[in-house]
Amino acid sequence: MGPIAAITSLFISGLIGSLGHCLGMCGPLNLIVAVQIEKSGLPKLESTVLYHSARIAVYTGLGLIVGILGSLLSLSRPLSSLSGIISIILGLLLGLLGAGYLGFLKSLRLESKADWWNRVFSRLLERRGRLGVIGLGALNGLLPCGLVYAALLVAASSGSVWSAGAGMLAFGLGTFPALLAVNLGAGKVSARFRRTMMRTAGALMVLVGLQLILRGGAALQIWSHLHLGKFVLW
Repeated sequence: MGPIAAITSLFISGLIGSLGHCLGMCGPLNLIVAVQIEKSGLPKLESTVLYHSARIAVYTGLGLIVGILGSLLSLSRPLSSLSGIISIILGLLLGLLGAGYLGFLKSLRLESKADWWNRVFSRLLERRGRLGVIGLGALNGLLPCGLVYAALLVAASSGSVWSAGAGMLAFGLGTFPALLAVNLGAGKVSARFRRTMMRTAGALMVLVGLQLILRGGAALQIWSHLHLGKFVLW
């Protein structure tokens, strides 16, 4: 997947996925954080921006890390076959995650209640001021989340370190409107709407996973690359 296509798909995935998944999973968490923001003594707008900036910064950092790993595995032509195999594996993983969001293979949605996360979260709730708010935002960026894992798989396949980082930045910005609405008390949407958006995000994951599989097969010369003008479909 090219850098522009990866960044665009990550932004759309973040935007759509947040309306379904994040409002359901992170909504209650953000309501707790909103109460903590009130206790921080900071202006609400400043603390909210600090919180989400820290969360998105962590996503971007994770994107750079997976971008480095992805680049190391596809630096030169002799590794083209290996790159094709990795692309197929990433595509399969992404497809499985998407199937989870579509309502199949629910055990593969990968969210969990990590004990270490809960312990750190409890400690950060006791902190006041900017450092406490920033810490909570950064911790949210590390919350075990299938949607984030899927985004990281796409970022890893984007082709470069910087496009992977930019892709995760775009993903984080896509999740911003829905979670900001929760912080501001306007994030109540119906369970039916959340399910629809979650399934839409799952369908996007499956499509991107299929594209990665097709690209990997083409790299292995199982079938040919397909071009639409100058755009490489796979």
